[in-house]
Parts: sequence; structure tokens; C-alpha cells
Amino acid sequence: MTSHDHSTPPAVAVDFDHTSFAVRDAMSWARRLRRELGATPVIGETLEEFRYLLFYVGTQRDGSRVELLEPNGPGFLSRFLDRHGEGAHHVTFTVPDLREAVRQARSIGATVVGEDYEHPAWREAFLLPDARLRVVVQLAQTDRSYPPTEELLTSRERDVTSLPSTGSATDSDWWTPVWSTPAGPAVVLGPTHLSTTDPEFSRNLFASVLEADVTGHDDELLFTWPSGALRVRTAEHAGITGVGLEDTSVEGLTIGSVPLGHPADFG
Repeated sequence: MTSHDHSTPPAVAVDFDHTSFAVRDAMSWARRLRRELGATPVIGETLEEFRYLLFYVGTQRDGSRVELLEPNGPGFLSRFLDRHGEGAHHVTFTVPDLREAVRQARSIGATVVGEDYEHPAWREAFLLPDARLRVVVQLAQTDRSYPPTEELLTSRERDVTSLPSTGSATDSDWWTPVWSTPAGPAVVLGPTHLSTTDPEFSRNLFASVLEADVTGHDDELLFTWPSGALRVRTAEHAGITGVGLEDTSVEGLTIGSVPLGHPADFG
């Protein structure tokens, strides 16, 4: 998969934005991702119920994004952690027309909640998890862009006013102490691996509604977008099983039940 080699304009096509993990201590995990994967911070913000930090994991040529979510207090994220522990929470896609994407998602049987069209920098809606995927799918529309990969990797300057960002954030600098952690060698983040109990629904969602390029066989399909990929396998139980890393020498990095590493470890 190839990352952005130039400044990303507002979406004119669907793209894979990131895989998100719910954690109890985002700063601790942020430092670990930086040490072990060479992860580069993109943007972080504090909201009413949680704070987040988005990373780019990769090189100038290849890579993808991963997000850490930490609760600020009682709310949906604290309930998720109490129920499930740390682990994968959602996958996010940017779309050129959120209302149309929501309409199409509902037409294939997805349950859509949390529609918010008020803030042009980050309009969003959520597909509720069910037995078919067991993961939240976030759809977002933004009129802003991420910096070119070269700039992202060589500069610590982050202008939140130019980045995809939320309308209710109160602190966009909480995460900046992570820069004091030396970055390890850059590791390329590969596809997110997802099991599904309903391959037809998955194909309809990711290939038809979300316009992925599709390769593979019926029981294991690779859905690819410019900035990321999902490898979806038919299984008895659904859910995210891992996130691939192209450097297989990285060992022992697991967020909750979800390993980051070699697909052979994903089960």
C-alpha cells in the first residue's frame, strides 16, 4: 500500500483513514509505538469524553495510520474498556459525500448512528458493530488534508487548523511530550486483518459502498484504498484479529488481544 506522497486534498474518493485502538494510557502506548515502530504523531486532541492521538506508521513511500483513544471519564470509551479491555475499537474511512455514504450503508442493512454534519473539518457517522463484523466503522467527510508524507516525517510542526479535526476539541497539544521519546527505525504498517461471518455484507460494504479495489478469493479478500487496506477473512467469529507489519522482526507488540506483527500470529 502506498501512502500520500503529496498534500492530500479534500477527499474526492473514498480512502482508508486509520485503525483505532482503545487504551487506558495513551501516552504510554504512544511512547512504545514511537520506540518500537518509529511512529510519527500526526494530530491529537482532547474532547469531552476522551482524547486521541493519530500516528503515521511507515516510510515516505509506504505506510498507514493508527489511532490511540483514551477515556477522560465516564462515557462510551470507558464503558468499552470496562466491557472488552484494551483493543481495536473502530476503523475509519473518509468519503466525499457523507450523506450519500450513509444512505448506501443503510441500503445494505447497516445500522447507522451518531450522524453529525455540522463541522466541515470532520463530519462523521458510525456503523454499529454486529455479529457480521464486530467492529465500529466510522465514516467521515472533511474539507481539510494531511500534510505530505515527507513533511510529516521531517517536521514537528502541526497546524491543527489545516488538519482533519473535530469541532469540540479543547486541547490539541496534550500529546506533544511524546516527541521526547526517540523514534526507532521506521516500520511499515500493513493491512488491518478482520474476520467476518458474512462475506457478502463485507463485500457490499467495503467494495460497493466504500469503493475498494478487491483481490483474493471468496473466503479471504484484500480491500485496498490509497492509504490503507483491510484483509477480510470469513470465520465463525468476527472482529479485528491483527494489524500487519512488514518488518517481521518486531515481536511481542499486542494491544489487548490484537497483535501488531506477522499475520501468522493473528489466529
